[in-house]
Amino acid sequence: MVSQHQTLPLFYTIRRRRVLLSSLVFIVTLFYYMNQLRLDNVYPCYTDSGNVIEGPLRLEDVLLSDKKPIPGRTIFFHETKCHPPDIVNFTARQACAIESAALHNPNFQVFVLFSSPTFLPGDKRYPILEAITSYKNVELRQLNIWRYAEDTPILKWLKKGDIFQSKYIVRNIFITFLISLSTMLLPHRYLTEHTSDMLRLMTLYRFGGIYMDLDVVVLRSMEYLPLNYVGALDNHTIGNGVIGLQHMGKGHEIAELLLTDLTKHYNGDAYVSNGPTLISRVVRQICGTNSIPQMLEDPKYCKGFKVFDASVFYAINSMYWRNFFDPNKTEEVMDQIKGSYLTHVWNRASFSRLFKTDTQNAYGKYASQHCPKTFAAAGEYF
Repeated sequence: MVSQHQTLPLFYTIRRRRVLLSSLVFIVTLFYYMNQLRLDNVYPCYTDSGNVIEGPLRLEDVLLSDKKPIPGRTIFFHETKCHPPDIVNFTARQACAIESAALHNPNFQVFVLFSSPTFLPGDKRYPILEAITSYKNVELRQLNIWRYAEDTPILKWLKKGDIFQSKYIVRNIFITFLISLSTMLLPHRYLTEHTSDMLRLMTLYRFGGIYMDLDVVVLRSMEYLPLNYVGALDNHTIGNGVIGLQHMGKGHEIAELLLTDLTKHYNGDAYVSNGPTLISRVVRQICGTNSIPQMLEDPKYCKGFKVFDASVFYAINSMYWRNFFDPNKTEEVMDQIKGSYLTHVWNRASFSRLFKTDTQNAYGKYASQHCPKTFAAAGEYF
């Protein structure tokens, strides 16, 4: 006869097995349905702009607008955050980048392109927005990512959807489930960054001109720089935060090389793989050498494509971003940057480091001089 004490462990063993089996069935079922999710449900911001109600305050599509970028004579910024229809909402630092570009380059148009449906605020006042739109050469537009890709080397690849989800190869089913769950909740850790990496290349392919990041302060005119150029981050890597290309000829050929390389080597799981890594790979191909110091010392290697040394666009390395905010480092920073055309302030690391506008640090000094309207509109903190 089996005692009560003997049946209890057997009961709990059977119960645990049933719970484990039910959990496994749930995991497999959920994993299946997660992989059946349509990309356009996950990313409504990148669907056809015709799906959103049009209105008088909606930004015009850059390709459908009467006033389009002047090929080769436009500075471009991209805002690639994925969000539902929303009002234009620049941070003071983003506005500073735009204003400084417009201020120092009055003979260039400055186009800011939004990837999500975006509206002007109407009668409501936004001092920072007013600061940058007071410049006659600043234009705000949005783009439809699918329309924008038409007639470019990237359209077929874009339709595959690789850019919208990270892909992992793992053998453990539990780890696979956890990764898939995180992918459903946060489908692409670097969606904003990788979309920006892609769109800057598409923009330069379409229009040529100059692309720059939204975390810069422009310090002087870019008008008389060579037609085709990038800047080195250091002796090992080329940056993609500033790129200048002709809208035809060699510049257009380089843009095509960059887009083609993206379709072949895209990696959704690494932050820099589709930015500096891609640019470095293609520039080495163009220049026929792996040595960045050699590219800098002897321009003939790059056949008319200019690679600037780090002092021109990236004088302060990202490792030292805190120096922009330290009043004790002000003179040191300004001495390092005195020959630069612009400076990066490395928003990915520094975005949360606000400072009072009366702080005597290098960032504040540059902002007050090179984006004065934005700096005044920022209020107590910048």
